[in-house]
Amino acid sequence: MYPKIYLSLTALLAATFLNAQVMISKTAGSAHQNALLDIKDGTKGVIFTRSESIGSFPLYNNTQEDYFNDEPALEGAILYNKEDKQYYKYDGTTWIPALQLGGWYNPFLTRRKANNSKTWNCLGVQIPNPFPPFTPITVSTCSIFALLGSNNKQTISLSPVTNRSQLLVNNLNTTMPTNNGDNVIQIPQAGLYHISAVTGFGGFSLASLGKDATFWVSIDVSYNGGANWSTLAFEETKLYGGVFIDLGQGGNKSASVSASVTLPANSQIRLQAAVNTDAVLSTFSNSVDHRETFVNIQKLR
Repeated sequence: MYPKIYLSLTALLAATFLNAQVMISKTAGSAHQNALLDIKDGTKGVIFTRSESIGSFPLYNNTQEDYFNDEPALEGAILYNKEDKQYYKYDGTTWIPALQLGGWYNPFLTRRKANNSKTWNCLGVQIPNPFPPFTPITVSTCSIFALLGSNNKQTISLSPVTNRSQLLVNNLNTTMPTNNGDNVIQIPQAGLYHISAVTGFGGFSLASLGKDATFWVSIDVSYNGGANWSTLAFEETKLYGGVFIDLGQGGNKSASVSASVTLPANSQIRLQAAVNTDAVLSTFSNSVDHRETFVNIQKLR
């Protein structure tokens, strides 16, 4: 076995005051010129501080949305979490797991929430059905829009806020062109991107007679400053409707969509959503909570 190597306080202080490097090694040599501390051993590892769980991390505070208090002076600290078998680093606001690949932790990412709420109101008329099972037929304004191909789409306005306590970041340095209001995110650099979006909905339906309510969400791209738009990805989520007052739609629903695509510099991204239901009366709106309606744009390379 290797003998234990002890560095005296005098040696460490001398290295500090002489602006020299410290090397721990069994073999001859010198510390790398760019290293303050150089440990040379191909068969032994270094044990850093270990924690039993995230709850025992420094600055842990479960009342915070990211579970940790902010302390910029601690930025760069590293410790190992025995619970999930990985290292974490502290970035001044939260502890980031080394194996985290997506979400807001990615250093090349923009995440924006909805800035305000859009509303969808659908009015329907019930027509008697002379054929079995004689269930009345409902024709609603939302159904008519869907038949015409518009699906009463609305563009979700996006917030310029980059509040780290709400997990909102703009490490991609994206902009929001003023000529398009708060509806568009502009990509500054060409590259391969993964774009994902979620829209949360809330509302109710009256006399939907068991028909589905459908929630659409799409990610669109423009390559010419917003003059023309193409759909990158589209998804729909269906929710079974009740017979009379649809209490099942009183809570929040969500529709999500994602796409990986190569984008040129200055391309623009927007989020659109729509609602369709054959209820006699329904009203829905998108949530502005940063956990329920947001766009993630992640640069992969």
